[in-house]
Parts: sequence; C-alpha cells; structure tokens
Amino acid sequence: MARDRWAGRYYFIMAAIGSAIGLGNVWRFPYITYRYGGGAFLIPWLIGLVVLGLPWFLVELGTGHWMQRGAPGAFEKIGKKWEWVGWWPVFISFLLNTYYVCIMAWALCYLIGSFTLPWGTGVAAAGTAGPYFMNEFLNITPGPGVLGTIQWPILAMLAVSWIAIFLIIFKGAKIVGKVAVWTVTIPWACLVILAIRGLTLPGAVEGLNFYLTPNFTLMKDPEVWLAAFSQIAFTLSLGMGIMYAYGSYIAKKADVTNNAFITSFANCATSFFAGFAVFSVVGFIMQTLACPIEEVTASGIGLAFITWPVAISMMPTAPKVIGVLFFGCLWFLGIDSAFSIAEAAVTAIKDKWGLSKAKATGIICGIGFLMGILYTTGAGLHWLDIIDRAVCFYGLLITGIIACIVVGWVFGADKLRVHLNESSDIKVGKWFNWLVKIIVPGGLLFVVIYGGFMQDLAAPYGGYPLWAASMIWVILVVTLVLSFVFQYFKGKKEEVKK
Repeated sequence: MARDRWAGRYYFIMAAIGSAIGLGNVWRFPYITYRYGGGAFLIPWLIGLVVLGLPWFLVELGTGHWMQRGAPGAFEKIGKKWEWVGWWPVFISFLLNTYYVCIMAWALCYLIGSFTLPWGTGVAAAGTAGPYFMNEFLNITPGPGVLGTIQWPILAMLAVSWIAIFLIIFKGAKIVGKVAVWTVTIPWACLVILAIRGLTLPGAVEGLNFYLTPNFTLMKDPEVWLAAFSQIAFTLSLGMGIMYAYGSYIAKKADVTNNAFITSFANCATSFFAGFAVFSVVGFIMQTLACPIEEVTASGIGLAFITWPVAISMMPTAPKVIGVLFFGCLWFLGIDSAFSIAEAAVTAIKDKWGLSKAKATGIICGIGFLMGILYTTGAGLHWLDIIDRAVCFYGLLITGIIACIVVGWVFGADKLRVHLNESSDIKVGKWFNWLVKIIVPGGLLFVVIYGGFMQDLAAPYGGYPLWAASMIWVILVVTLVLSFVFQYFKGKKEEVKK
C-alpha cells in the first residue's frame, strides 16, 4: 500500500501550523507574558523556542520522515523494544483530545448563544456571566465524585465536533491539508478583526501596557523560565505523536528543517498577536467597570467563557457579531489541533494493523466521543482539570524526555542530523546533537520536577480529595502499561512504496 502523502508542501505547512496553533495561543500565552515580565518574558520564551522547541520539533518531524511511520512504528524501526515509546504519547494525546473536543463543544454552544446573550447584557453581565457558565451552562457539581447530569446541548455539540473531525481526516493527508488552509486562515482572520475591534475600545492602551511593559528583574526568577519552557512545549503540539505522523506523510526529498522553522515561528507569532486581542479587551473591561487588572480573569477557561462574554455584552456596537466571531475563532483554533491529535492515533493503529483510513478514523472518533461524555456531566470541569494535569503536563513532557533520549542516544542524533541536512536549505550543525541528547531532556526534566513533582507530591493537586488527585498517577501508569501491551500485539506490516 502506498504511503499517504500531502498534496504539496504548502498544505503540509498549513496543517502543521494548524496543529500547533490552538486554544492555548489565545488563553494562555498572553496571560503568562503579562504575569512573568511583559515584554521581558519574550526573551526566555524565544530562548526556549530555539534550544528546546525547535530541536524537539525536528526530532519528531525528522524521525517520522526518516521512518515513514507514525510514532509507534517509527520507534519500532529504531528497535522492537522501543515501540512503547511511540505508543505512550499516542495514548496521552488521545486522552487530551477527549476533553479538548468538549471545550470546542462549549465554544459552539456559546457561538449559538451569542445571538441571545444568555449570560447577561450590558454592564450587568459582569455579575452574571460567571454564575451562568458554572451553574447554568455546566451545572457544575461540588466535586469529581458527584457526576451530576449530562448537559444535552454540550453533548450535541460534542457529537457535531467529532463528526467534523471524522469528515476531515478519513480520506487522508491530501484532504487534511486542503481543509487546514481554511481552518487556519479563518481563525487568523477572526483574530485580526477581534484585535482591530479591541484596539478601538476605550481603555485598550492601558490593557496593552500591562501586556507588554517589560520587567527585566523577573528574569532572575526560575518561575519565569519554567513558564517560558512550559509554554514552548505546549504550544508546538509536541509530545503528542502528531509530528511523527505528519512527518511520515512528507515526500522523501522534502525540506523538513525549513518546514519546522516556518511552522514554529508562525505559531509563536500567532501567540504574540493574540495578546493584542486579549489585553485590549481586558483594558476595556478595566476602564468600563473601574476595576484593577487582578479582578479581570485573563487566562484559561475563565478568559474564554467568562471574561470575553462580559466584554461582548458590554460592546457599544454589534456585540452579537463579535460573539460569533470570537467563539467561531475558538472552535476553528480547536479543530486543527483536535484533528491532528486524532490523526496521530489513526496513523498509529493504521500502521500497526493495516486498517483502512476510514475504519481507523471511525474507531478513534467513536471512542473519543464516548469517553468525552464524562466532560458533559456536572463533574466534567473537575475531571477535565485532573486529566489535563496528568496528560497535558506530565504525559507530554515525560514522553518527550524519553523520546529525545532514545532518538539522541540509541538511534543517534548525528544520524538524524545528517538526514535532515540531505534535503534542507537550512543546515543543522553539530550543536543539534547535544541539544537533543542533553539540553532538551534536561530542560523538560526541569519543568517536570520544578513545576510538577515538587508541588503535586507535597499536597493533592488542585485541592481535590486525595483519591481524585491520585488519578493523575493512575492515568500515567495505565497509559504506560497499555503502551507495553500494544507493543507486543502482533501487527500487520504496511509495505511503503517510495
């Protein structure tokens, strides 16, 4: 069977950029930039991109390209005993996708709600948007042990989102690339419109001052470097098995290194630009409500589903149009990442058992939808938080550490470097070897220990009961065990035609 291929380099780049650009570009990067030194934060962030993000990106994309397999198949070619190293990130990212698509479902519900503004109108929305989101929309329960009832509108939009993912990827990379052109340019266009609208609001300049004013003294704080390295790791969609799959669909003589540079910098530029849309609106809320920035949620789910709805309701003109644009932008930002994560799992099982693309896609999307039902219950937000900590923090970083060590020391970083340089305009020097072998795994280990173990082993994560917080470790162990189990399943080899 001939290996699936991108329709062209442009389509691969758009798909890779779409995979990297996600919800975190809008609701995480602007806030941590403000929190950790404003414009000064860009220095450790860019250092993190160069010494951690790009080498890690090249490891995944280059290994997938060399081996012409998804993550499990690529590591199996390094050595049969290493196949589990590829399965673990696939399981981790699949779990991540089960709640990520649910957040997309929330965005669709709020897009529809933008026509009626059920969270409140005018200045009064400042006091009603939060209770609406928590109590009416999510119907949140006291804790993860109380599931509560299913929120049927969310379940319906969850189904719509998974159907969209299936339709995008079941025919292969050629269709994925062409769809990505639209699912990347549409949110970019929305961000431009939202930024322009935000910059014309009263108080916008004050918000941007908070976003960009440099505080160089904070650069001495290890927390700043932790935040910078964490953001780089999360924002490039690394540790999910995606880039192995995407790299395997690149033509054998394509320029992998150049593609990685373009994708990485386009993603980071999007993050930086999104801050203008976010903090101009934060400044508008501050001025309108005469409140300090500390009282305006500027990060995470609260930014998307409480702060922005408040701002939308207070817009002097066309609030419903802005609401549709913002939540449409969120959904399109999410769909690129969601179908690329699904693609990683689809490619893995297709390579292993020789399934058709449509059948493999149906299996992954069906299981993903069923598991996502948990997040449509009243306890959904609690479980989202716990599982996010397990997979999006520990899972991605730990599997990244292991993958870089195996590629760097077992397969050989120099061998991969030579392969990358064979068809690239940008030549990678021997510095790449030591980044992959030492700096990248060391940097990721720093984030895991300093930002994770030192906190979560001292006290239960998030203030949850011990049994619930312990699910973080249960999830990591179960996915690791499954990775070894899948390694020893007998698979059907796919014959790759050059």
